[in-house]
Amino acid sequence: MALIQPLANQFHRELLRKNLTRIFGDFDDTLLHSLEPQLQWVEIGGGEQLFAQKDVGDSLYFVISGRLQAQITTEEGTQKVIGEIMRGETVGEMAIFTGEPRSATIVAIRDSVLVKLSKEVFEKVILDYPAVSMNVTKLIISRLKNSQGGRKSVKKPVNICLLALHGSISLPDFAHDLYQALSAKGTSYLASSTAVDEFHGITGFSQTSKNDRKAYHELSQWLDNQESKHEYMLYVTDSENTEWTQRCIRQADEIILIADATQPAELVSHEQSINSRSATTGVPQVLVLLHPSDTVSPRHTREWLSLRPNVKSHYHLRRKSPQDMKRLARILSATAIGFVVAGGGAKGFAHIGVMRALEEFGIPIDFVGGTSVGAMVAAAVSFGEPSETVQRIMKKGAMFNPTKDYNWLPFISLIRGKRIKQMIDDTIEAFVGVRQIDIEDTWLTLFVVSSNYTQAREEVHTRGSMSKYLLASTAIPGVFPPIIDGDDLLVDGGTFNNFPADVMSRAKVGKVIGVDLARDQNYRLDLEEIPSPKQLLQDRFRPKKQRKYRLPSLTSLLLNATLLYSAARRNEAISYSDLYFNPDVSRFGIVSWAAFDTIVEKGYEHAKEVLQNMSSEELASYKS
Repeated sequence: MALIQPLANQFHRELLRKNLTRIFGDFDDTLLHSLEPQLQWVEIGGGEQLFAQKDVGDSLYFVISGRLQAQITTEEGTQKVIGEIMRGETVGEMAIFTGEPRSATIVAIRDSVLVKLSKEVFEKVILDYPAVSMNVTKLIISRLKNSQGGRKSVKKPVNICLLALHGSISLPDFAHDLYQALSAKGTSYLASSTAVDEFHGITGFSQTSKNDRKAYHELSQWLDNQESKHEYMLYVTDSENTEWTQRCIRQADEIILIADATQPAELVSHEQSINSRSATTGVPQVLVLLHPSDTVSPRHTREWLSLRPNVKSHYHLRRKSPQDMKRLARILSATAIGFVVAGGGAKGFAHIGVMRALEEFGIPIDFVGGTSVGAMVAAAVSFGEPSETVQRIMKKGAMFNPTKDYNWLPFISLIRGKRIKQMIDDTIEAFVGVRQIDIEDTWLTLFVVSSNYTQAREEVHTRGSMSKYLLASTAIPGVFPPIIDGDDLLVDGGTFNNFPADVMSRAKVGKVIGVDLARDQNYRLDLEEIPSPKQLLQDRFRPKKQRKYRLPSLTSLLLNATLLYSAARRNEAISYSDLYFNPDVSRFGIVSWAAFDTIVEKGYEHAKEVLQNMSSEELASYKS
């Protein structure tokens, strides 16, 4: 870390003023002029540590450019990333506010410029300007509330490095298409070695190394100025490992590896230098697998990911697909839409109706996930087909009646589970032409929730056999047999999390659209004791309206008992949804397969009504 002269860039000075206002509240120029000489401008290199966990908190920092990462040491002694700090944000203030040691280690992901405000200067401001202490108090309370949980905002990258892994990819064309899509989300700049050389009128200027300090610093300042004027900087690497390519990697908040999905999954030479930098700085790597335009479904993604443990997320795109490129732009700009759907047996077909309404209103879906039947619908949506196709294929599965194979010796479950497995496999085959694919082989990013009976915890599946984990997610204890996964038994995800909106909120989404099927209702009985089996059997022979005993069926009892914990968490789950749908399908049972079309229509009508009542501004915030 080194002291530098204050940057003259007007954008940087405005950013500093906003940061000071955030800490001290509104203040006049007198305070600003008195503070400026006491502030220190510092430069920190990528991979360099700003301060360590448990250090004495003697200063706070304003991030003027660059990106930092917060890490903590767990009780097991491992490092855990807990967040990122980007330009326009502050770091280190809580230690000054509270007098406690540093709560985390801060490392620069890339070269960054910070402004340092010492504890002594901070305390002097509080004494000289008592009015600002109220704003500081509010800020402390806000920070403490945020630290107690709740939804965290997505940190979007500013500097995005694009690197092609194969010569069959035209990186300039890909970069141009992404630039066009990203420009709809904010001001963008496309930086390539050719463009930099042409702008400065000097051939090879972009390849300046650190040996030429003057030229290197001049180029760095110019790029920093471009960053200050734009929301997104796309750094386009050369085809070889040049000085410019290395600069692109060093400058990156996120490195996007673009691979030809038709090529072997093996590592290429460029990736070694990237991996060594990621190990030092923690800069995220994203894998984009580019497929031929007529590809029905991705395949063998696990091979690509198993060779690249540093890749944190992956996306499948078709060549020359404007819709796929817009999806990538939404993800990078933190405006992606997550669609999360709850369990509920046959009632879950209402999700398809909601999907249809979203389509009609022009609202895209980028991430999808669910539990139990919600997981099945989510998987169907992840194949990227329109709602009409999803409805047609899933109706075949419903008409197959997957709960028909009763177990005459119910040692483990009332239903054998062979029909539901066949339904899942048939449905997958109808979408992609094969019966077995992995969760990671989908156009839209998918997660499936199950419950680990052995270890008493929730499981979120983002990789592995789709058929297996869909079966696990729907395996209602006592109704369907559990699924063996290594040394563990998996059962219905609703045991822990029937409406996993919290899981979706942790994805790279800007908005969460949730569909919940539960209703606020209580079972009221006018019985003092449960009837005998003989009384219940006799009651069954009476006309339905004349029956004495209104009791839930065995299947309903098992399901509802399974969902008790999820039901207790329902309000918390709803709070994670930006747009919430709750269609009334309470009159249908969990095995009302024959009512498929009616249930879908219920979901559609409800969603259409909700969307029609939204303002045009609200709707616009969900559209691409």
